[in-house]
Amino acid sequence: MLILLVQDMAEYTELTRQLFFGNDNIRCFSTQVVMDAAKVGLTVPLG
Repeated sequence: MLILLVQDMAEYTELTRQLFFGNDNIRCFSTQVVMDAAKVGLTVPLG
């Protein structure tokens, strides 16, 4: 899982082109767009 924070979709598109489309080790990827930060932080509750 990779979490990206970008200003707009144009910045996201450019970043994914640079990181993913030029890399032969990446066959596919999927995107989930979040419009509002409901959870802030990177901790994951494990129990």
